[in-house]
Amino acid sequence: MKKLTKDFFGKEVVICGCTKADNMYYKRLYKHFTANHVKVYALPTTPESKLDFQTYPNLAALPHVPKCAYILSDKKDVPAIVEELKKYKVRRILFYSKAYVDEDVLKDCKEHRIEVRCGCPLMLYASGPCMLHAAIGGVMQERKK
Repeated sequence: MKKLTKDFFGKEVVICGCTKADNMYYKRLYKHFTANHVKVYALPTTPESKLDFQTYPNLAALPHVPKCAYILSDKKDVPAIVEELKKYKVRRILFYSKAYVDEDVLKDCKEHRIEVRCGCPLMLYASGPCMLHAAIGGVMQERKK
């Protein structure tokens, strides 16, 4: 699997699986994506998972569906989310970690020519511990772009 790059996201991304419990993480994602000119669309896991920025109830409610998605849902929910993303012709999917996705899903993505990466986008954009994560993940050069 190739390393995560800033180009992977293009100009917009839909984040699938936002939860109120992880609101701080999503605020950081939103802040760093938008500061780097990446438009963010957020789909909460449940309607009561209101965040500090605009969310949408499902993919159909988006003004349009980006070609890139970041999935942060429970592993058991990932296959259904990927199936839905395929219907909307999403071409790139980022998973937080290989531990969050089954091999069968990765294989299915490959068969449907969906480009897949694993990792946290904050290692490309954020400071502090995220920089250490970037060094370990081998993406320090990408941070400088």
